[in-house]
Amino acid sequence: MKKPYKTIDIHGFTPERAKRQLEFELKRAPQGAEKLLIIHGCNRGTVLRDLVRGGLDSPRIREVMPCFSNDGESTIYLK
Repeated sequence: MKKPYKTIDIHGFTPERAKRQLEFELKRAPQGAEKLLIIHGCNRGTVLRDLVRGGLDSPRIREVMPCFSNDGESTIYLK
């Protein structure tokens, strides 16, 4: 399995800042990139997790999957 293009740690961000950061990273990811690993945390609620898993609207997103070994991470698969 290939490594993610980039790991982005947003835990501790406000939802607004996290969304801006993720939208920026999605726009600048090179065309050959397959996935981004997002660390959103899980101990302080589900707002950031829910943002990553369902609150982003980008033509670059193919699929978002939870990381089964860590509930505080999700993987965004890119087109």
